[in-house]
Amino acid sequence: MISFKFGIALLLFTFFVWEQRKLGEISNIIAGGDKNINKIKKYGKYPVIANSINKNGIVGYYDNEYRVKAPAVTVTGRGEIGHAVARFQNFTPIVRLLALSSKLDPIFLANSINKIRFFNESTGVPQLTKPQLSTYSIIIPSVEEQNNIGKLILLIEKYIHLQQRKLKLLKVMKKALSQYMFCQEIEFVPILRFNSFSDKWKYERLKNLIVKEIKGKAKADMKGTKSTYIDTALLNGGSITKVDSPTDTFHNDIIILWDGSQAGKIYHGFTGALGSTLKSYKPKYSGGFLYQYLKSKEPIIFLRYRTPNIPHVVKDFTEIFKINIPSVKEQEKISKTLNYLDQSILVETKKIGSIKKIKKFLLQNMFI
Repeated sequence: MISFKFGIALLLFTFFVWEQRKLGEISNIIAGGDKNINKIKKYGKYPVIANSINKNGIVGYYDNEYRVKAPAVTVTGRGEIGHAVARFQNFTPIVRLLALSSKLDPIFLANSINKIRFFNESTGVPQLTKPQLSTYSIIIPSVEEQNNIGKLILLIEKYIHLQQRKLKLLKVMKKALSQYMFCQEIEFVPILRFNSFSDKWKYERLKNLIVKEIKGKAKADMKGTKSTYIDTALLNGGSITKVDSPTDTFHNDIIILWDGSQAGKIYHGFTGALGSTLKSYKPKYSGGFLYQYLKSKEPIIFLRYRTPNIPHVVKDFTEIFKINIPSVKEQEKISKTLNYLDQSILVETKKIGSIKKIKKFLLQNMFI
């Protein structure tokens, strides 16, 4: 019977029998040298690529020296061995990096190598040598099918890259707006403001901006059906669990992690029974504004308002922490703007996650 993976390959592309070949038979393998990284020129023509030196392994450039003509594939030979990357520019491999020149589609070849389970034959740090790599096999289809698979993977990777750039820009925009739309500690007019507002902001203690402060009492062993259990797992994207404890925190309330290494982190938008390591504040005015303000001040909370050793937020936090606030209408306008960016960031994050799942599925099923 034809395997599911083999069947997927046939359905997607051409009816061509795939064949198993050793990497040493279908490619020329070059072992990288041990050039002094500190002496590599930074602004030459051809990249010098090393294993596990920095992102993408690129450490510098040579003006006119290279050993591998693109397109080719590099494979890490030490540490996290066997990680393959397609390269599209002439380069010089160094520091225990292996390079493969082949007539195969480089993206197809790289992803085929990444599916191999390599075995460490050394007793110390994992290593993959040129002779060892040459003995491993992959299964290859026709050139046309290789190219089609490579084009599809490249298209998906480009889409992921574009979405990641978009996500990065949204985060930069959110960070900038959070910095300029709020007043600093002793200022009363923000740098960036909506045209319809001109009144000075007021400096208030946090306790004057909340109606009620609640210390969480619910625990994981109170399992039941009464309320959603709000704990750090749920706040950080975990699944919903239920407890037999009354609902004491609502969607508009501000939640602050009170104990532990991440004490001082701020959350918003949850309804349920609050866990014992958390506190919640019921806002007097706009919960969205108060959340965005406190969220933007998380680094300051971490630095100034936590105890040393075993971290927890200081007991008199609401008494000593001060906030610059505008009118309720301006609070709501700021909250709406920053919340829109938060939602956009969430949407783009989910898009990237979804397309990565599609890529993973294809990589699992398009190769034999």
